[in-house]
Amino acid sequence: MNKLSLSAIGKDKPGIVSSISKVLFELGCNIEDSTMTLLGGQFAVILLLAYPKNADVSKIKTKLKSSLKNLDLSISVNEVDAPKKDKKNYGDYVIAVYGADKSGIVYSVSRYLADNKINITDVQTKISGNNKQKVYIMLLEVNIPKKVNISEFKHNLHHLAHDLEVEIFINQADASAI
Repeated sequence: MNKLSLSAIGKDKPGIVSSISKVLFELGCNIEDSTMTLLGGQFAVILLLAYPKNADVSKIKTKLKSSLKNLDLSISVNEVDAPKKDKKNYGDYVIAVYGADKSGIVYSVSRYLADNKINITDVQTKISGNNKQKVYIMLLEVNIPKKVNISEFKHNLHHLAHDLEVEIFINQADASAI
């Protein structure tokens, strides 16, 4: 099967997931991977789809956009190349960041990771707590090249945490727990 990505965002309302999945089912598409969330009243979805080899991609795109028009979603559909990443050369890690909410945390951490050729595969952020004590929480899933010295990386991450006045924890992901 060939691959498409579908992303959509718009005002949340009941039935969005059902409407999208119905159209995909009717088109013979399979949802292989997805992330869906609600942020500030906006529903956002990103899907990785497999579609039949004999299907016309332009017809799939047209049908999706016309069928979902009544949901008032901004929709994007794109063809996707199969990833070529050599998994043996990477280690999966989870990084957690906790601290007082302030501008620049996401940028500083993501810039440090990019500068070290570390790929971010998932990011989630949230502000937790009450009005007196709010805590900014950021969770990242990353792929760290095996050639990276983890001890040195953790040491430098500790310095970054100090500079940002946050706590940063890193742990190897346990793929067997999935």
